[in-house]
Amino acid sequence: MSYSIKRFLLIYITLAILVIYALISYASYWVSKEELNELYDANLQQVASAIAAQHLAIEDVTHLYSNNQVGTGLKIKSEEELYVRVITKDGAVLYVSHPQAKVPHPSVAGLSTQKYQNNQWRFFAVKVNQETIQVAQSLKLRKKTIKDTAISLMLSQLLFIPVLVILIFYAIRKALSPLSALSAEIKHRESLNLKPFSDDKIPTEIKPLVHSLNIFMAKVSDMVGVLKRFTSDAAHELRTPITALKLQLTLIEQSSSDAEREVAIQNLKTGINRSEQLVSQLLTLARIEPNSQAKENQSINMLNLIKESIEGLLPLAHEKCIDLGLNTSEVFVISGVPQNIAILINNIVDNAIRYTPINGKVDISLFSDSQNIILEVNDSGVGIATHELERVFERFYRGDNQNIDGSGLGLSIVKEIATQHGAYIQLSNLDPGLSFRVYFAHKNALNA
Repeated sequence: MSYSIKRFLLIYITLAILVIYALISYASYWVSKEELNELYDANLQQVASAIAAQHLAIEDVTHLYSNNQVGTGLKIKSEEELYVRVITKDGAVLYVSHPQAKVPHPSVAGLSTQKYQNNQWRFFAVKVNQETIQVAQSLKLRKKTIKDTAISLMLSQLLFIPVLVILIFYAIRKALSPLSALSAEIKHRESLNLKPFSDDKIPTEIKPLVHSLNIFMAKVSDMVGVLKRFTSDAAHELRTPITALKLQLTLIEQSSSDAEREVAIQNLKTGINRSEQLVSQLLTLARIEPNSQAKENQSINMLNLIKESIEGLLPLAHEKCIDLGLNTSEVFVISGVPQNIAILINNIVDNAIRYTPINGKVDISLFSDSQNIILEVNDSGVGIATHELERVFERFYRGDNQNIDGSGLGLSIVKEIATQHGAYIQLSNLDPGLSFRVYFAHKNALNA
């Protein structure tokens, strides 16, 4: 059975009402019992006092009971009937209201409870002159009256419980109607509509849910934006190399000599390598986009990552006879995503090697100042024109160096990773070459 808040509230509130009703009924019964017992005891005293008043007012009371010594001869049938007995000094019964009733003789004055033949009697006895006046009431009949009264009250109250449950049901349904409205809005919303939900008419208790849902919608919107940008970039940039590959295949088919065919094959290989690099960079860019996946920061030994990058790129440097070196042995630790920082270092160093001529030099340094941990890569290449220093971080922008193999995404990826880690980049031309610096703030770094 599926979980329902409405059903849960209705069941437990109804149970609570029944429990409270039972407790109130129980308490009401005992309160009513005490109050009625006090009332009945007061009636006993009043009747006895009234008879006693007559005895005090008349010197000889025997004529009051003439021809009435045997009473009516009736038994006590209801709680309203009180048993009255007048006894003389010598113990003779001067008067009894119900001679057939089996009633004990109390031995004490005032209020008392006496048991006789499985029945209890409540007595009030008072002595006036030479007579004793006894007024009694059957507790069995008294308890029956109290019980009937309590049951009548409980039954009358019980009739209101269904009405109360119905009112609670409608109140719960009304209270939960905003959830139903929100559910309907979500159900009928178009899949591409990622606008936040309005919380103007949402109850305070549901607003945290709506806010969380809006935050999630924003994250989904960011992800959709990432996918759209990736799809757009991939479609735009892959169209040209694929067209070039088709053209090179056509040239191979149309080659009239082995020399022409060999040149066409070499061009095809170069195009394939360039397309492979482009696809790799596109995938890297999609992977490091903000919110593309959950990432946890870790402590990163920058010196180790630089050494790993040099080791991986050393063959490329040797191919161009480039002197690739590391000018530091000091360990610095920053907080970040290790995989992304490794990509940042690789792309910077790879870019320096690609744009450095044969027999050139690339130096990597790691140091700190009062505020930052600084990664610096200097090369002896041609540098970057001043008006292009900012544009080189745009996606697919390659400036005037179209003859250099590359996708135009390397520095865009570096910029994105640096931004995610709270770092900033500084480019400056050397004579000759380029200085590429990344500044990691000390709040995200720890000098080991």
